[in-house]
Amino acid sequence: MRALFPGSFDPVTQGHEDVLRHAALLLDEVVVCVMSNSNKTGRFPIAERLDRLRTAATDLSNVTVDSHTGGPLVDYCRRAGIDVVIR
Repeated sequence: MRALFPGSFDPVTQGHEDVLRHAALLLDEVVVCVMSNSNKTGRFPIAERLDRLRTAATDLSNVTVDSHTGGPLVDYCRRAGIDVVIR
């Protein structure tokens, strides 16, 4: 089962990392996706958030990190073959 953990992750918190670790134990694959809205200005650049998430997931072989700008979440899910969304 392929799951998506979407969010702004601005900033990445220990709570995010905790949810990610639990999801990685329960699911076959977890995609963490930094969602960005062009109408909002984030505190941290997307590249920094992606780096922080990759660092948090270095020991989790079934976790990948991605980003998505614009378009509905459902479009990303269809394109990426996502079965479950984690919130």
